[in-house]
Amino acid sequence: MDLFVIKKFIGVFLMPMPIIIFFLLAACFFIWRKKYRKANIFLSVGVVGLLAVSFAPLPSNLLYSLERQHPQFDLSQKVKYIVVLGCSHVNDRAVPVTSQLSPCSLIRATEAIRILQYNPQASIITSGNVGRQTFSNAYMNAQFLIAMGIPKHRIIEVSLSQDTEEEAENLRATIADQPFALVTSASHMKRAVLLFEQQKLNPIPAPTEHLIRDSDDEGSGYFLPSSKNIYHFERWWYEWMGNTWVKIKSWF
Repeated sequence: MDLFVIKKFIGVFLMPMPIIIFFLLAACFFIWRKKYRKANIFLSVGVVGLLAVSFAPLPSNLLYSLERQHPQFDLSQKVKYIVVLGCSHVNDRAVPVTSQLSPCSLIRATEAIRILQYNPQASIITSGNVGRQTFSNAYMNAQFLIAMGIPKHRIIEVSLSQDTEEEAENLRATIADQPFALVTSASHMKRAVLLFEQQKLNPIPAPTEHLIRDSDDEGSGYFLPSSKNIYHFERWWYEWMGNTWVKIKSWF
């Protein structure tokens, strides 16, 4: 089992909901053992944690502050390459490519098309590995771009990268020191820029897939618990762990 698999496996159990469930199950265990003081402690932590991530204020503010660290791409900026970082997909020939790509992949690829309209000389580099699928995320993104009318010769596929760090390493030979548009989800951009700069590359952030938007009208739902709020907190938490890991590695 390689480091990538170990890292992903451990990361699953360090996400908010598994941690909260652990505290609630521990509370049940101590109730069964009639150790009520310990049960109250674990139950309180679990319930408070669940409430904190279920209501909008905490998840929305944390994710908003992360997503807005880089402004949208300046379309007057000329670039030779537009790099689309990989996300996720499935391979199901019974459905169109728009259904095989996950929302994050579709949004990133669409942003690349938007930037390409103002950089007609540029090439789009799609990245992302195979995972457990038949075709790589780089290939599937390229198929979507072709379906949207982008000529095949303007697309470069890089399919060997398992994570963002490997994407930066594998793209270094192609991009060299040229400034390029780096397209990824807004919550992921901080870590992506850091990893690319560690490879002595010159990314120009092009964040997209902003989950928290100023114009959102939440109404009364803002003050009610929601699974969407849990998802927002999980996105922030995942990136916080990723950023922390990058910083720790940079010390050695």
